Amino acid sequence: MLDLGQGVSGPFCARLLADQGAEVIKIEPLEGDLARRMGPFAGNEAHSEKSIPFLYLNTNKRSITLDLSSARGRILLHALVRWADVLVENFEPKRRASLGLDDESLAAANPRLVTTSISNFGSTGPYSDWKATDLITSAISGLMYHSGNADREPLRSALSQSLYVAGINAAAATLVAIYHRLSTGKGGRVEVSVAECMTAHLVQASASYAYTGGLRGRRPAHGAPLEELMPCQDGHVVVSAQGSQPFNTVADLIGLEELKGPMFASAEGRIVNGEALEQLILDGLAHWKKNELFHAANKQRLVFGQAQEPGELYRCPHLNERNFFASVNHPIAGAAQYPSHLIQLSEESFDTRKPAPLLGAQTAEVLREILQLSETDIEQLRNLAVI
Repeated sequence: MLDLGQGVSGPFCARLLADQGAEVIKIEPLEGDLARRMGPFAGNEAHSEKSIPFLYLNTNKRSITLDLSSARGRILLHALVRWADVLVENFEPKRRASLGLDDESLAAANPRLVTTSISNFGSTGPYSDWKATDLITSAISGLMYHSGNADREPLRSALSQSLYVAGINAAAATLVAIYHRLSTGKGGRVEVSVAECMTAHLVQASASYAYTGGLRGRRPAHGAPLEELMPCQDGHVVVSAQGSQPFNTVADLIGLEELKGPMFASAEGRIVNGEALEQLILDGLAHWKKNELFHAANKQRLVFGQAQEPGELYRCPHLNERNFFASVNHPIAGAAQYPSHLIQLSEESFDTRKPAPLLGAQTAEVLREILQLSETDIEQLRNLAVI
């Protein structure tokens, strides 16, 4: 499998497949994947081998450098395409042909190749070649319209979530295309739009509008505070009363008899008297630590939540019992615990076995092993700055 992805979406797609055993060769420009310049950096040192996003997104891969702007570079790419089953890329659609990634060129090199292309808005339509960031795709997808309070501006999700969602969708779509090839013997292009992936998550909002014309807006600024993050002694928790769970059970757990008053006895009453309810709950939560309340609520079969910080995630007994984290030792960035078992198979499951590769570390190895090039050939390519 060839990974020509840059940044987040393409590399994450390839990383998910690599974690399940795919042999992934990451093809980088001579200066490296742009993610190598994305912070934060291990040890707070801006270094191409210490980018934490790059380290996470590129485990279990081998790296080669290749100048696709040169004719020799594109010839080598097509030679590698003849070997590959899958190619993943997330270039702007208008750039694909100039890099030798158009459908005709790839099909001529390998008609069984599955090409997975991720872009901001897809390869057709008036926005197809427009640039975008995670903030832009989250906004234009409709997701931000539904995030936050009604009396404030929309909110974005943190940490480039639209790009990771696109990577997950692309990995699943790639597997579907491989299955299709097993049936037909033919490859083809899989197209994934970052913005459309996010819009597809808005099922309730989209369906409501399609059937009723109604808009599901952001949550009310005032009203019942249930199902919202609220502060406690050492962080934030979610207080919940769902289905058959009596609100009196919530009152007993938090320890406030006032919550059992008639003004809060019904769902309607809790909405009408939402501000008074919120203040009472805040008074009660001030006596609780979030982890203690989370477990106490569970014993009462109440669906409470707690907002875990990164350190708490690494100490989480549930994640550790499931071996979610794996220790990865990078030769330059050092050792760290990585989220590893993103997918678990019952029969055989791979995981994070190798750290992210150093830039171009396996270039000569791959060219010898797959393309049967000699040391003289490889040295000549280096001298010409093709690799």
